[in-house]
Amino acid sequence: MDFDRLLQQLRTLDPSVLDMPPSPRQLQLVRAVLQVVHDAAEQAAPGKPQHLPGLGAFRHRPPPPEGEGGGKPRRRMMFVPDDVAPLQEDTARRWREVLCQPEPPLLDPQGRFVVLFSPKSACSSVVIWFFHLLGLYDEARAYDEWPHQYRLLRFYAREDYLAARATVGPQQVQVLKVVRDPLRRAVSSFRHAVGLGYANDAIRRAIGVDVPTQGLSFRQFIDFLETEDLAHCDVHHREQWHPLEAVKAPDMVINIDRGDLFSGLNAFEARLSLPTTDFTRLSWVHELQATRVPEAITGELDTLYQRPLTVSQARHGPWPSQLLSADARQRLQRLYGRDVMLYA
Repeated sequence: MDFDRLLQQLRTLDPSVLDMPPSPRQLQLVRAVLQVVHDAAEQAAPGKPQHLPGLGAFRHRPPPPEGEGGGKPRRRMMFVPDDVAPLQEDTARRWREVLCQPEPPLLDPQGRFVVLFSPKSACSSVVIWFFHLLGLYDEARAYDEWPHQYRLLRFYAREDYLAARATVGPQQVQVLKVVRDPLRRAVSSFRHAVGLGYANDAIRRAIGVDVPTQGLSFRQFIDFLETEDLAHCDVHHREQWHPLEAVKAPDMVINIDRGDLFSGLNAFEARLSLPTTDFTRLSWVHELQATRVPEAITGELDTLYQRPLTVSQARHGPWPSQLLSADARQRLQRLYGRDVMLYA
């Protein structure tokens, strides 16, 4: 089978397997699979099948019975696939599993779109916008000034959301991904951890620093991150890649460090023919943004990187205007390699 024929069959089997057109990374993966298949066929010894787990077995085709060897030449190898569920069924199963996780993505109950967001990546503004689109803005704000309270305690328990989670499939929705530069996000996570203290016990156990009495430097915070499983740790430090992306790639990605968030959200609305949000009228968004800590400390970057910062500075300022030294960048790029590759 040649390369173009394989792509055609993959799209026929499940259109979501490959974007239109495929990305360079997807083409590279398909070519690698073809090479694996070719090598397995070449290595199969006569009379002994060469098995590839999850795919099937290659074996030499037995010679035809005597007197039946004429006509069209037969292929030298034959392939017997493993008995596995169809790809469409597996995709649907994994989709349901992701939607049922403790911290699921935001699924529109009408089955139009899904929003993937990460803490410290304008997530509160995104959640408020999502509730506005669904007509839940006033209800969510009356419930609590922090939009995530309504999301966690009320929205995920709504009957229309639960029904959509059980019935809406990946082919029906557009997936929106909102991210920020992984390195800048780590700086924001650092201030958040120092100011709120939710990671104090974990930091003390991992690197022996008592944040309330000793403060914490950004270098020490990265020391702590290097002890964490960044695929499963606290969501404020966790990588931005979401397991849903292994099932369906985002249809649109907004990087808030590369462009304006509100313009990006309006573009997504236009993509789905949804009403255009006037963000000047969403006072809830602007009130939350007004609480940002002033970044007024300047100085030698390497010195600031190693300088312990206090709980009071994280909560009220002043805070360094820059912390990403060369060493910090190198270490964070290694820690958040997948996010850097996909979003930075």
